[in-house]
Amino acid sequence: MLFSNILRLGVLQPLYRPRSVPRSQRLVTGGNPGGRTSVVASGMAGLAQVPDAYPHGLKTLTPGNTIVEALQLLGPGFRLVPLDDNSPYIKPKAALYDFNGKERRWDVVESHASVGVVLYHRDLDAFLIVRQFRPAVYASLLREAEAAGRSPPPFKAAFTYELCAGLIDKSKSNVEICQEEILEECGFSVPVAAIREVGVGIASAGTQGAPHIMYYAEVDSSMAVEGAGGGLLAHGECIEVLALPLDSSQGFVLDGRLPKSPGLMFGLTWAYFNKINGSLGPRAAAAAAAAAAASNPLLTEELVLKPVLPA
Repeated sequence: MLFSNILRLGVLQPLYRPRSVPRSQRLVTGGNPGGRTSVVASGMAGLAQVPDAYPHGLKTLTPGNTIVEALQLLGPGFRLVPLDDNSPYIKPKAALYDFNGKERRWDVVESHASVGVVLYHRDLDAFLIVRQFRPAVYASLLREAEAAGRSPPPFKAAFTYELCAGLIDKSKSNVEICQEEILEECGFSVPVAAIREVGVGIASAGTQGAPHIMYYAEVDSSMAVEGAGGGLLAHGECIEVLALPLDSSQGFVLDGRLPKSPGLMFGLTWAYFNKINGSLGPRAAAAAAAAAAASNPLLTEELVLKPVLPA
């Protein structure tokens, strides 16, 4: 949801014209309406541009809707324009307040509160996270490059790893918004009763100050909805859903090379330790069986034939 909201703000011009193409057809077109390149050939060629696209054991759950296809849809234009006063999402203002006998000013941005969801896939023993292009991140990278006299950064540098999330901007409960975002972004139908609140933080306390409420839910393969997930292409979204193995999650969180949101870092760390200690229920049966097998020398030691002399 957030990418499309930024486009509608008027802060950034749309980077491409959305196409009304069914998600199943994107595998064939690969972002090129006139092309008929095979999925395999297109995917392999695209991955050559992003050879490190799946570190720490990440696996895509949205083939045909990956960073490769998103890069094919992006560009070449990118420019910043002034924001008008009609944005339904943010309103820049100056806060004037008295402090120590003097009037002070602080520039603020009025914005909506938001929700984020830590998702655990029981069958995969993995967390589900999303990756998408963030214009605000690219604008920051571009500004840094220009100040240093460097060439513009590649678009791939502005793809960030995040939790499934959305704005609280409709007449629904927070958990109903979480349910909607899980289906729209990740492609799973989760009952409202299965979504639990974790805690509340403040987003961008220095400028925004809006609450961000974090939730937790678990999914399995039976909850997957065919054709759902990946965001809304017509709204400027191309969201890749990734499975991050639970055992690799802490290395991923601490990898400073990977752009990620603070909410994701906290959420995955909280869920990891609570899953390990059993507070969030047992891990996947397959993972437990693998752990048991790893501790059994009869199943892990190499079998070697040895001559045995008769007694």
